[in-house]
Amino acid sequence: MRAYFAPCGIGLGHITRCKVVLDRLKEQVPVRAFFATYYDALHYARSIGLDVLEIPPMTIVSKDTGEIDVKETIIYLASRGRLAAIAVSQLAYDLKYIAAVNPDVVISDTRAMAILAAKTLGIPCVCITNQIRFYVPRKKRMLRMSRLAEAGILAVIGEVWGMADEILVPDFPEPYTVCYMNLEVPERLRKRLKFVGPILSKRPEELPDGEDLKEELGFDPDRPLILAPVAGTERDRNFYVKMVFRVLKKMVAKGYQAVLSLGRPDYKHKVFMDKKDFKVFYWISDFPTYLKASDVVVLRGGHTSIMYCMAYGKPMLVIPTPSHTEQMLNALRVKKLGVAEVLLQDELSAEKAGNALRSLLEDDEHIKSARTVGEVASGLDGAGEVVKTVLSLAGAS
Repeated sequence: MRAYFAPCGIGLGHITRCKVVLDRLKEQVPVRAFFATYYDALHYARSIGLDVLEIPPMTIVSKDTGEIDVKETIIYLASRGRLAAIAVSQLAYDLKYIAAVNPDVVISDTRAMAILAAKTLGIPCVCITNQIRFYVPRKKRMLRMSRLAEAGILAVIGEVWGMADEILVPDFPEPYTVCYMNLEVPERLRKRLKFVGPILSKRPEELPDGEDLKEELGFDPDRPLILAPVAGTERDRNFYVKMVFRVLKKMVAKGYQAVLSLGRPDYKHKVFMDKKDFKVFYWISDFPTYLKASDVVVLRGGHTSIMYCMAYGKPMLVIPTPSHTEQMLNALRVKKLGVAEVLLQDELSAEKAGNALRSLLEDDEHIKSARTVGEVASGLDGAGEVVKTVLSLAGAS
């Protein structure tokens, strides 16, 4: 079978989901896979030896703090018809690549132009996404422009999502859905959404007990272990890492243990710092093992990371990227579900982080809520559902 994967290239959540799907597909049938993407996902795909096809990137302007610069992003994309030009350019590349590859199926993870190209060429297409509606952050001076941009994106991109043969949402069904605000779309489109559950490279039941793993990794099994996997764009990571490193260093001084991943799979040397109570890696290739061993997780608020934590029953401290509406909505939702505490970036301090982490580790309600969603996840198999759909569309089932 030939498969054309088209993951969104911003961050690593989309590409890592697609890699899980590819690995599961290979358990069923021989697969020749091609990954058409850009930015972070492109570097990751190359670093692990996937067949890569480079796509023109969708640009988002960020400040030095990692905050999305709403005004500059809107001005940049709106001026000289750049947004339309980028979309047309992506479509042209996808059309060219798909025609050359001649796949049996196209798997798009939140990349609309690949869906349009697939349907233009008559190729079956499945869409994996946790975000159909894009909320533009509201700024007083940009209120009208933000509303217009938001409405325009939903009107155009929403129609493209609807062209896919199947739309699969890698999230929990209600009442535990995290991304439901990002799926506020017309009813005719919402009816087509199928909630398949988290897409996991390893399920928690496939791993040994967490305390045993903690000891195997060189930590004291009787002391809390904080896991902080850094994700996001390069500019965001650079600022965020410095803040989180300082916070974790102070938490370790108070008796905690910590693991920090810098989110850099392109580095050949994986270890940045290796101390008894505090380990820093450029990239954790076996993330599920460290997740199972941890007691609490500090993260940005990306959907894929949150799904892993919920599936593994781990409480979270979420620090969303400023002006990143998807992450903010995710953060508010998991807080409402009782599995997380939320701190804004500009209020982050060792004291506030410590109070939040102690609450997550000691409060019975947090522990009970995290355990409940973990039990729900045990009955779901997101990767299996995607694979089943892909094989059916490709005529290989």
